[in-house]
This record gives sequence, structure tokens and C-alpha cells, in this order.
Amino acid sequence: MTPQTTNRLTAAIAMGVFLVLSVLLASFSSRQSSDALLRRPSTFFTDPSGARALFLVMKQFLPATEQWRRPFQYLPIPGSADAASTLISAGPARPLSGSAVDHLDRWLASGGQLILLTANGWPMRLRMSSNDADLMEPPAQNDAEPDAMPMFLSRYAPALHWTKEEKLITGRAAGPSIPNGEITLAWRRGFTQTGGAKVVASAGNAAVAVEIPVGQGRIIAVADPTMASNGALRRSDNAVWLVSLAAGWGNGKILFDEYHHGFGQKRGAWQLTRAFFATPWGWCVLQVVAAGLLYVFVYRRRFGRIRELPAPKRASSLELVEARAGVLQVAAAQGLAADLIVQHLSQNLGKAHSKTLDIGNLGEELQNLSGRRGANAPAAALHALFAKVRAGERLSDPQFVELGRAAGEIVHNVRNPSLDLREPQGERRSR
Repeated sequence: MTPQTTNRLTAAIAMGVFLVLSVLLASFSSRQSSDALLRRPSTFFTDPSGARALFLVMKQFLPATEQWRRPFQYLPIPGSADAASTLISAGPARPLSGSAVDHLDRWLASGGQLILLTANGWPMRLRMSSNDADLMEPPAQNDAEPDAMPMFLSRYAPALHWTKEEKLITGRAAGPSIPNGEITLAWRRGFTQTGGAKVVASAGNAAVAVEIPVGQGRIIAVADPTMASNGALRRSDNAVWLVSLAAGWGNGKILFDEYHHGFGQKRGAWQLTRAFFATPWGWCVLQVVAAGLLYVFVYRRRFGRIRELPAPKRASSLELVEARAGVLQVAAAQGLAADLIVQHLSQNLGKAHSKTLDIGNLGEELQNLSGRRGANAPAAALHALFAKVRAGERLSDPQFVELGRAAGEIVHNVRNPSLDLREPQGERRSR
């Protein structure tokens, strides 16, 4: 199989996979979002038990309507920036924590309105917990035993009692909260006893909703959480009634509680870390880290083995010459040393005259230098000694030193043509 055929086959397979995924995503997106197991009246679900329709209707009339997916401890107090005036919690599946109850009390006392649709009064946990402890709690069923946990509504209206759940009933309702006197409501249960609480909506012989004042705010307790469901809204005017309750209080900003349905907002690593350091355990960890850093700084604790500093690199021309001379002396390579001297001389002469010189034509260049002022003696001596090296003769130590001295003087004369090589070495240096 050629590479071109392989590329075409890979492209065809990728295109097929893309089409299949597109069809699957399109089919899934057209389906309803349902909660068949828990049947929570959440604004995320579009099945008959969900409350998506109420959220969309509320947002159409009150654009500031949003979903609340954080613990109640982060709920802004009325009067502050971006504070909501109404909180709607329909059939919350999770119990309230102690810190959430305390904050909700302050929120209500400051002028907030809680529309609570519950069939059991909303259980509370017996123990106090941190702000994020709700994230680890399993969902509690709406039909929990009343004696198992204390109820939130029992703090304000302990005499409230509910009727048993029946089939969906549709009928005319009346009360102070009903717009235009009477509208059609759909419900499954009501209150058998209200304990003196103000009834704001009734249907038949049962109260459907009561008002409980709390400081500057109030609680609208609705006996049936399914009154906010999509199925009930299709058969009644429940949406009109609930919208009028929310719009008639405060600044019109509405929040739907989704946190206690199990849809808490996921937070990043930085937010979780900051929340942890705000706890007593977080302060303990910070103190331990600070103590460790102080110990390392004071006692100069090392985290590795002691190592010697690397020796600095040195580049000394004199040491390089001595090292090369030592190698050549030990090897007794007089001929190689002479060749190196001559090669160095050829390179310098070639650079000075802008031409290429080698050992073969160096003799001609030396003869030319012999006629120059100041280069006659060293050039003649170098020419004679170089001829002996080419002939294979072995030079004595003085002759070898003379070869090097003559080559050095010629290089120096080429680089500094104004100097006279016939002058003594000391006079040239003094000049």
C-alpha cells in the first residue's frame, strides 16, 4: 500500500467517524433532559417532573432570573451589590447545614423572600459543618421521616402539617396572593393545619400556601413541590401565580436553588485551596510551612550533598605554548615542530599578502622578503634552516631555536612593517 493510498484511507475513516459522532450528538440533543430516578423539580430537567418551563417563563418576565449553584453561605445579603430579593427552592433534595441555616436566617431578616415548595419542611442536619461540607453529603429524599431530622419550617411555624399526596387536582384557587381574585391551580397536597400562619392561597378546603414573616423578609411555604413542575404548568396557571409572587417582592432579581438538588457549581483548584486555607486546618498548614521555611533560613539547611565549585576555565597562551612544546619534546618530534612553525609562518604571510601560501612556495616568498629592509637577516637564516629541514637533516637545539626566532621576527615584521628587524630586540621594545 502506497503512502498516498494510506492517507486517503485515513481521511475517509476520520470523515466517517466525524459523521457518526455528529449524528449521535444531534440525536442526543433533541431528547428531553429527564430525571426518571429522583424526579427532582430542577430547572435543568424538561420532563414532567422538572421545572425548566417555570424557569424560562420567569426569565421571560424577570430577566434577572438565574440559577444558584453555590452554598447559601455565599448568598449576598439584601441591600448589598448584586443581591437577590427572592430565592425559590422547589423540593430540595439535600438537607440544610447548620451554617447555611444561620446565613439564611440573616438573609431573610434583612428583607429576602424565600418561596419554599416542600412536602416535609426541609430537613436540617444535626451537626454543624463547614461551607463545603454539603458537597460530600448524599442527597436526602423528600419523603424523609419527620422525626429523623429537625425541619427548617418548624423554626418559624411548628404547627404546619401536610395532607397525603393525591392525584393531580386542578381547580379554582383564592387568596391574597392570587392575581385577579381567582386563577386555576394544579396541586397534589395542601396543609391540614397552619398554626395561625397567614394563608395566601387556598384551594377547596385546604390551604396551598402560607406566609411566614421573618424580620423584614418572609417565607412563602407552598405545600406541594410539584406545583412548579412542567407537568403541572401545562394544566394550570401555576406559572402566573408563582411569577406574581416573585415579581411583587423586592428588586425583581430571582434565584432558583439548584445547589440542594445536587447541582453544585464546580470550582477550580485555586478556589478550593483558598477555601481550605480559610479553615482552621488551613491555618495550621500555613503555620507549619512558615515554621519550616524559618528553620531552613536560620540554620541554612542543605537539601543536597556538598559539591565543590567547578574550576574556572583559563586560556593562557603561554601555558598553551609550554604544553605543546612539552608534548613535542617528549615525542622528540623535531621535524613536526619545524613543520608547525613553518605552517604558522605561511598562514601569517598569506593573511598579510592576501594570498594562499604553503610549504611548497614558502621558499620563493622568503627570497622576496630577503630584499626588504629589516627582513634580510631573519629571512636568509630561516631559508637556510628550512632547506635543511626539507632535506631531512636534524637540527641542533641552537639551530632549532634560531628557526623559531627567525620565524617570529618575520611574523612580527609583517604585522608591524614600520619596525626595523635589524635593530636589537631591546631597542624595538623601548620604541
